[in-house]
Amino acid sequence: MSFDLKKLAPWNWFKNEQEEQQAAASLPVQRNDQPVAGGAVSPILQLHREIDRLFDDAFRGFGFPTLAMPRWPAEWPGMLKPAVDIQETDTQYRIAVEVPGVEEKDIQITLDNDVLVVRGEKRQEQEKKEGGFHRIERSYGSFQRALNLPGDANQDSIKANFKNGVLTITMDKREASAPKQGRSIPINS
Repeated sequence: MSFDLKKLAPWNWFKNEQEEQQAAASLPVQRNDQPVAGGAVSPILQLHREIDRLFDDAFRGFGFPTLAMPRWPAEWPGMLKPAVDIQETDTQYRIAVEVPGVEEKDIQITLDNDVLVVRGEKRQEQEKKEGGFHRIERSYGSFQRALNLPGDANQDSIKANFKNGVLTITMDKREASAPKQGRSIPINS
């Protein structure tokens, strides 16, 4: 009796994003710190750096993000990271990407080398009122999610729908032997 251990491990949909984050973690941190009077660096700034270094050293290797700098590209200011839900049935995969406030025309879906990339941009709306003060709190910027497709995903059956700020991508399952090609996926309203 043959037993395949790979069937027990869940597919890593986010392998591509994790590799980008690990590569970015090794980039050097460049700071533009201004010295205080007399050319010395502020003692508070030195303490802050030392605490960051201690936390980075303590949590490195446990899979926790470090605190010294935001990760590129998904966690930089202006780069959004929409929530992704992935559901698997016996015959199909269903991926839901929450992108409230984003219009369908601002979303692109591409497929290349078994990686499904959803990218787009959320634009800030400008309001102008005369007289009193008002407050506008909106997030805006670019987003991108890269999903590594499992071997049994039928890439020819990929379909995308967009409704009420949720992009839903579905694909059937197949045997993992058919050749795969890159292409663009249209969004149906």
